[in-house]
Amino acid sequence: MAIDVASSDPIEKVLEDLEAQKTLITNCTLLWKSLSDHFSSLRQTLADRSQALDADLQSIDSTTKQTLETLSSREASVPDREAAAAALIKERRDAAVAEIEDPAAASAAAAAAAPPPTDIRGILRWFCRRMDSAGLWRFMVSRRRDLGVLRFEIGEAVAGSVDPARVVVDAVGDYLGQLSSGGGGGGGGGGHDPKWVFGMLVMTLFDSDGKKAPEVSESMKERAAAVVEEWKEKLVIKGDAEGAAEGEEGSGRAAQIFLQMVAAFGLSSRFEEEFLRKVFLENAQRKEIARLAPMLGFGKILGELVDDLLKTGKDIEAVYIVTDCGLTEQFPPVSLLKSYLHASRKKAHAMLKNGNRSYAATEEASNIEYNAIKAVINCVQNCKLESQFSTNALKIKLFQMEKAKADRKKATAPKPPSVKRRRAASSSAGVSSFRAAKRSRSSNSAYGSYGHRRPSTGPRGPSSSYKYPPQVAPAPAYGAASYVQNPAAVSQQYYPVNYAGYDYAAPQSVPSQPSHPQ
Repeated sequence: MAIDVASSDPIEKVLEDLEAQKTLITNCTLLWKSLSDHFSSLRQTLADRSQALDADLQSIDSTTKQTLETLSSREASVPDREAAAAALIKERRDAAVAEIEDPAAASAAAAAAAPPPTDIRGILRWFCRRMDSAGLWRFMVSRRRDLGVLRFEIGEAVAGSVDPARVVVDAVGDYLGQLSSGGGGGGGGGGHDPKWVFGMLVMTLFDSDGKKAPEVSESMKERAAAVVEEWKEKLVIKGDAEGAAEGEEGSGRAAQIFLQMVAAFGLSSRFEEEFLRKVFLENAQRKEIARLAPMLGFGKILGELVDDLLKTGKDIEAVYIVTDCGLTEQFPPVSLLKSYLHASRKKAHAMLKNGNRSYAATEEASNIEYNAIKAVINCVQNCKLESQFSTNALKIKLFQMEKAKADRKKATAPKPPSVKRRRAASSSAGVSSFRAAKRSRSSNSAYGSYGHRRPSTGPRGPSSSYKYPPQVAPAPAYGAASYVQNPAAVSQQYYPVNYAGYDYAAPQSVPSQPSHPQ
């Protein structure tokens, strides 16, 4: 027995060695796999970073090339601009000398030499070539009805001037000077707010996308800074009379122009960041303001701005900033739009419930949801999100809500009074329920009209005989709405009338009294 135990020890040892080697091989295999995956991840990361660096280098090369081309074109245009400026200076110098020598003849010669054009495009270019900023913005205010033509032509007209930045700055400065002098800033526009003109002029300084500011000299930047500071004091903080009269629209447009000028001339460092941030968030509902965020120095806090807008329920404004500033991965715009729709529906249902489903509560809840759907559709179209967010169902819902609103309005509208006369039975007091008909043209007629029938107390039939009293009281005057008849004083005989064939809408003449047998 002892021999058997001793003989099994080597076999167990061998098995233990094999088990230890198996465990070691397994551990080595797992370690090798982990190292292999780690090195594969490193290679993929390096490859991705290399591709990103290549893309950045290509973008830098493209931007550098475009910048060099822009500089070359501007350098090539310098002689032409110098020649135009010299010609303009010479023309004005000659005009000033001629005016000093003979004011009347100089004015007539100048008017005959360069008469202003008659079309809007020509007049805009004429003002810009002459660097007449005051005349330019006043002319634009006076042609407010041609807003589409002005918006289409003003960019090229300002770009054709000797100094586009000076044209814009001088126009804004002239408007502020008119406000200071008590002119009200109307500019001949019939009392309308002219600030839309300056928003249009400032936008001509940016590129076509509105995301790149122009390059201006330091002297022009200083001049623009003085004008922007004055604009801030008069219109953004204190608020002008026109802005107060127009409410939020006037003040919002003033804040928009302020931020546009700060971005266009690179003046964000001259104002406190907290002040710019406050003005930006309060007026973020304007689409033109969202794309100004990087140029206002908000590049590092764009995420915080989006969070602030989402906390205050301005999801649509947040989507504009997200799409314009490239934050779609951090803040998916489709999710923001869906959450905004859900919140608006929830708010509308709560308002409907709190208002006990009254007509006013129904209208207000419907307006909330309607405006939310319309804002989402416009946002999807403006941000070009049709491939990610389909608006077909929202458009159908919008059409249904418009139809339902029209039906509610039609149901609650007062019905027009009926023009058809009613044949109502006389009451026991004898009060007539319809207006009196016209009297007969014959003054001797015993019956004033068919509209007044005397009550019957006996049977009526074709074989009945009727007697007419020798004297009949005259009928009441035409136009009386109702009158009282005394049944005791009315004769028991009356003239027979076929009610079935009588038309109450068409007056008829009264026939002469027939002769009836007694």
